[in-house]
Amino acid sequence: MPEPQGRPTPSELVFAIAHEVGNHLGGIRLQAHLIDEDLDPRSLAEGTVAIDELAGRAGPLLALLRPILSGDRQAASGPSWSGLLRGLAQQLEDEGTRAVAVEIGVPDEEVEAALARAEGDWLHPLLMALLGATLGHVPARGSIRLTLEPRGEQAVLVFEDDGEAEDLSPEAALRGRGLVVAIARLLLGHRGGGVEAERVGDQTRVSLVFPARSDAREE
Repeated sequence: MPEPQGRPTPSELVFAIAHEVGNHLGGIRLQAHLIDEDLDPRSLAEGTVAIDELAGRAGPLLALLRPILSGDRQAASGPSWSGLLRGLAQQLEDEGTRAVAVEIGVPDEEVEAALARAEGDWLHPLLMALLGATLGHVPARGSIRLTLEPRGEQAVLVFEDDGEAEDLSPEAALRGRGLVVAIARLLLGHRGGGVEAERVGDQTRVSLVFPARSDAREE
């Protein structure tokens, strides 16, 4: 089935990922070049943190290459939503959030029981890539909130942030958060879900809509 007009193809997304990761690697080279033994402890720590952040943002994008290129459109069983979200919260606690307040809401048992389980291996790197790109967009002392909301039997993961407005439409440039949202549209679209992006007041709201398991599309 052809991609909707204006939406990138898998090959265009792969090229955009390669370009984005190349930019991250260029930033790592630059930061490494600036580090020397004469730096004061604060400058050395700042350079090290910058390298770690750039490397951390490249990893999830590379992990999404296989699901983008795979012909398998079947949904795969995965962790519980609460387990997935707790894992994300722990990873962010370990890696830091650049002075941005990040709140991840874990669903209660009633909400969890009403929804299909989270999908397979591609979901964790997708969410980490989206969180990383959002952290790069939101200024220090800003905030990001991630919650799981039921919509009938569908699960909707909602990202809200108070960064400046940006173009996250299907025609947006394939870089930063626009690239990750485009990847999410492709992967969720193959499974009968989708992505909604809107500006509500001074908040950007990106919703990843997952179909009920029985609604997932087969190839």
